[in-house]
Order: sequence, then structure tokens, then C-alpha cells
Amino acid sequence: MKIFQNKEVQGLCLCLAVMGLTYALLLMLLVMFTGIKLYKTIIVVATISSILFTMGLNKQVKNRLRLQIEGLFAKKVSA
Repeated sequence: MKIFQNKEVQGLCLCLAVMGLTYALLLMLLVMFTGIKLYKTIIVVATISSILFTMGLNKQVKNRLRLQIEGLFAKKVSA
């Protein structure tokens, strides 16, 4: 997409994603300590945040992350 090649939009997506993932983490801690059932909310927030995080990364970073993850799984499978 052309709009996500803009550095400011990428930075905004990354910022919102980190804030959303932090919120989801805090909700998970709240669930653990109080027993409140917020599972659907946590899943929705984490999913939207991960989508924003993916859109905020540029192509080179995505390729490097993919190679790192493939290398990690290749080591685990061959060991």
C-alpha cells in the first residue's frame, strides 16, 4: 500500500501498536490477579495491535524478521 510507505504513518502505526500491546498486557495482568473475564477484549486489542505493528514496519525490516524467525525454527528442527 502506498500510504504506509510514509515514515510518519509508519511511526504512528508502530506507536499505536506498542500502546495497544501494552494495554493488552495490562489487561492480562488484571485478569490474572482479579479473575475478571476479559478474554475477548484482550484478543481483539492484541490482534489489532499486531496488524498495526506489521503495517508500521518497512519491507527491509519485515524481510530481516522473517529470516531471523526462519533461522530460529531451522535450528530448533535440526537439533
